[in-house]
Amino acid sequence: MISLAKRDPDSLREHLDSLPLWPHFQQDTSSIDGLVPSCRVESWERFIEVVRDPEHRRASREMIYRGQRGCDWPLASTLGRQFNDGSIPPKKRQWLLEQFELSMRGRGFDLSAFGVGDGEIEKWAIGQHHGLYTPLLDWTRSPFVALFFAFNRIDDPSLNPSRAVYCLNMTALKDEFSGDMLFREPRGYNNTRLVNQAGLFTLTPSGEDNIAAFIIDRLMEEEIISSEPVTRTLAGVDGSTEERLAEYEVSDDLAAQIKQYIFKIHIPNVDRVGCLDMLRKMNIHNGSLFPDAQGASLYCNDWLERLLEEERQETRAREERKFVPVSRVDIDAGGDRIIQVKAILDQLIPEQSEEMRLNAAQKLDYRFESEASVDWQKSPAKTARVRTRLRQIMGLIEVPEDRRDQALSELMSFYSSLAR
Repeated sequence: MISLAKRDPDSLREHLDSLPLWPHFQQDTSSIDGLVPSCRVESWERFIEVVRDPEHRRASREMIYRGQRGCDWPLASTLGRQFNDGSIPPKKRQWLLEQFELSMRGRGFDLSAFGVGDGEIEKWAIGQHHGLYTPLLDWTRSPFVALFFAFNRIDDPSLNPSRAVYCLNMTALKDEFSGDMLFREPRGYNNTRLVNQAGLFTLTPSGEDNIAAFIIDRLMEEEIISSEPVTRTLAGVDGSTEERLAEYEVSDDLAAQIKQYIFKIHIPNVDRVGCLDMLRKMNIHNGSLFPDAQGASLYCNDWLERLLEEERQETRAREERKFVPVSRVDIDAGGDRIIQVKAILDQLIPEQSEEMRLNAAQKLDYRFESEASVDWQKSPAKTARVRTRLRQIMGLIEVPEDRRDQALSELMSFYSSLAR
């Protein structure tokens, strides 16, 4: 079975740092990227800028995308991962599909209604939807949906430094591999997930390993690309006139040749919540991509996760504000006491307006004047009463709860110094 366990985190981080920034690419000699030309971007925001590039929006070049959480995961289907070399034995593949068809009798889908040929992809698609190991690999026409699947699940950045999005030039590959049905789009009406995800599948030919290896090997075998110095012009099609035209030219660099068909972008594994919040504003979330009970459950779980994270952040912020450094106010027995109380509040609640802080200082000092006797600081009972009354006023004048203890301590210290 192909292992998806991550390599040494230091090696992964070193590899990520060695990758060139978009739009430059290199081939991975350490096999982390499986010979797919790769690059990195500085952030998920930068990835969005990249896919706004005209090369990703041309009518004559249809790009498709796949997001993966693990930066070193291969492009292997769930069925391919069950075999050591990723190559699916044809007999086991056919046996599994037949067993699935038999097992589905009386369970909601009549798979016998699908004929041979295109019927196979419909059966695999239903199985994929319900957790069957299949030779299918999910792709999407939306780079933003791919970004969602890359970041959707939590993953420790110290162990996995980047998320990844694979990009396939479907137009160029269809042109070069016209005899191979790599790209498959089920026609069944019941696959709402596929519709909402702008999805389609790649189906690696029977007996082959992962699709990236298949594509690169096939391009080499047919001398479409070469490790020798070559210059080659690839054909494209004008999306409006359907006229064939020369679309782009590859250099003699092998990575530059391969990236015309397939490449991989590494995105730093940071600010996951920010990324998902942005995508949610684009209506890309579990609830929209999985329009069923599971999607609703995932959407609610995501809401709870966000809520708890916000509460943790607020708690941390309160702890950081709990002891705000306060410069000692110069004590002047003949000075305006209210101005000196306001100076304390200026430092502890700077987010409030000048007028609110002055009003708060007046109310606090008035309450102190009403409660404190001449020798109040010498009596624990009288001191406690003053403290209680000042705390009550703080609640009324909206001193934040996490700063009331410090405000009270500063005020009691100030008033005590005046009584000496």
